[in-house]
Amino acid sequence: LDSVCGSAFQGFDYPPTKTVPVVKVGSLYIAELFHGPTFCFKDLGMRPVVNFLSHFSSKRNRKTTLLVSTTGDTGPAAVQAVSDVSNPLLTILVHYPDGQISDLQRRQLTTVNSPCVHVVAFEGGGDDMDTPIKRIQAEGDKDRMVCGINSYNIGRPLAQMVHYIWTYLRVAEDIGVTPGDRDFVLDIVYPLV
Repeated sequence: LDSVCGSAFQGFDYPPTKTVPVVKVGSLYIAELFHGPTFCFKDLGMRPVVNFLSHFSSKRNRKTTLLVSTTGDTGPAAVQAVSDVSNPLLTILVHYPDGQISDLQRRQLTTVNSPCVHVVAFEGGGDDMDTPIKRIQAEGDKDRMVCGINSYNIGRPLAQMVHYIWTYLRVAEDIGVTPGDRDFVLDIVYPLV
């Protein structure tokens, strides 16, 4: 477990003890969630999930194909994580709507040199691939595990929740409050993009 989790945060700008720096700006504390390999907060949730799936693919000696549809940061975070684990039993098929992602995100998806990564543009809207992906998962495959890793995969949001606790602990430490002090209230604002 330690090696699976520990290796998930390789490639971040900071050492594991500061994977998410919390900096004070005026009277605010900012959790910098952009220090991962693809510069987006989804690296924090995607990398542990991909590492666990890779671990269990190897342990069971079973091929696993990850499916993802993206209009933003999910695809690049997933592609980089799969490329970094470099497990021949783990592949990813990423779908993105042609012309509906940024040029940086398109390059992050299409310039990774890994036999485990397959990227396809499609015509349509961002949610158009959700139903086909869920159908493929439901049909299953006897020779390989098929797993969707969009936000409906519970592993991602569970892994991403850790940064709320981390931020709370870092702020409490900075202002000298004991974690769990009922008089200490911390409002966490999460920007939606």
